[in-house]
Amino acid sequence: MKQLNYFTLLAFLFCAMPLFAQEEETVVVITDTAVESDTLTAQEYFDNKYYGMNQNYVDFTSDQKKFNDWSLGVYGGINLVQGADLNSWTSDDRFSNLWSYDVQGVLTKQITHAFGLGAQFNWGRTEQQSVNYRAHTKYWMWSLIGDINFSMLFRRVDNKSRFGWALHGYGGIGTLQYEAFIRDKRNEGEFFKAANAGGSGSIYINGGGGLRYKLNQDFDIEAKAMYYFTGDEEFDGSGAHGPIADIEEGKDDGLFTLSLGLLWKIGKHHEHLSWADPLADIYPGPTPEELQNMLVVCASGDKDDDGVCDDWDRELDTPLGARVDGAGRALDTDLDGIIDLYDECVTLPGPASNNGCPEGGRAEELLSLAIANLEFSLDSDVISPNYYPLLDEASRYLKYFSDKSFDVVGHTDTRASDAYNMDLSRRRATNVKNYLVEKHGIPASQLNVVAMGERDLRFPECEPATKCPEWKNHANRRVVFVEKR
Repeated sequence: MKQLNYFTLLAFLFCAMPLFAQEEETVVVITDTAVESDTLTAQEYFDNKYYGMNQNYVDFTSDQKKFNDWSLGVYGGINLVQGADLNSWTSDDRFSNLWSYDVQGVLTKQITHAFGLGAQFNWGRTEQQSVNYRAHTKYWMWSLIGDINFSMLFRRVDNKSRFGWALHGYGGIGTLQYEAFIRDKRNEGEFFKAANAGGSGSIYINGGGGLRYKLNQDFDIEAKAMYYFTGDEEFDGSGAHGPIADIEEGKDDGLFTLSLGLLWKIGKHHEHLSWADPLADIYPGPTPEELQNMLVVCASGDKDDDGVCDDWDRELDTPLGARVDGAGRALDTDLDGIIDLYDECVTLPGPASNNGCPEGGRAEELLSLAIANLEFSLDSDVISPNYYPLLDEASRYLKYFSDKSFDVVGHTDTRASDAYNMDLSRRRATNVKNYLVEKHGIPASQLNVVAMGERDLRFPECEPATKCPEWKNHANRRVVFVEKR
């Protein structure tokens, strides 16, 4: 048995030598840089393009990687000793089947889309028995294990669908340390140590398979079954020689594990290499970074730096800091000819001589223009919603001319009596004042209600009202502002 272990260890070291040697090699990739075909013969061109003789090599660095290629898995499950002198499960109805625990940790480096290489650690305890003996084994195992992704390996070239399940196959070689304990059930004896494999322990080989499911970009889950061929007669606690060891002559002890695990795909990239379809890169499209580099914004520049490209900028000399519209023209909110950048009264028109603000001597004129058509229906003091924008405009002037006071003057047409019309005009003026005070916060002291009744008609010829068309009578029913001197 020792000779077998030494031979297996040497074989393991021999197989691992290429891996150690590979670490010193330089990995290169072929760039897409075109080679001028007229400088090469036909044979040189095809050798350069298709037969690995490309002269345009660059080192393959981490910056060129598009996928994560490391993962860390943690598994837990049950184990069974079978094919040994003492077994966990038996067909003898006199005994119940035994099982115990197994915990695994696996750090895997994904080499290609379909193959990975990992370092696996197992820790656990087995329970096994025969007719007259009961035993248990505590073990620690290290192994180098290969991982073949069959779902990726056998994926059809015309299969463009996404997949979330993958079938994996495993195989590897490792070293096993254990302590085995046994007792005689016939005399209810105590457990005693029957075997102890320390140091390099026993060399074993393992193999199995797993079904993996992709939870998200960071985590997978997997159900895995593994078999470990220990190459050891003492793992089950039966010893190397004697009546217990000869229960199953010629059989090396084997270990089965059934596990469920969670895998963390380590890295900063969006996808892991084991889930990245290699067929998608046969005819690769540009990456998001390449698309960003290909995107040409403002081919002709933006000379005035207003955020609108010169190709469609209708004002190429916009002052720095000015707000612009979609055509690159500086905004002039109040349309007074002075752009907002220089206008001290952005919402009120005014001359350039007053920095775009209304002139104080025109307060009454501007206010009257703002509400020039504020009129009322017959025998009504209700402000029509159509006139709300006029009053909103008037409120901006009143706030600007906050040092001036105004009379809010109500008028009627010539229908009804003088007393009735005086009251109606007062109510109209009061409602206008209340709207400005309550909605816009204009000080009540700034506005004084004045009732004019049917005096001071806009169209004096409408007395009596029957002498005029209705639109003139409607114009007489109005409210105006008069500056108090």
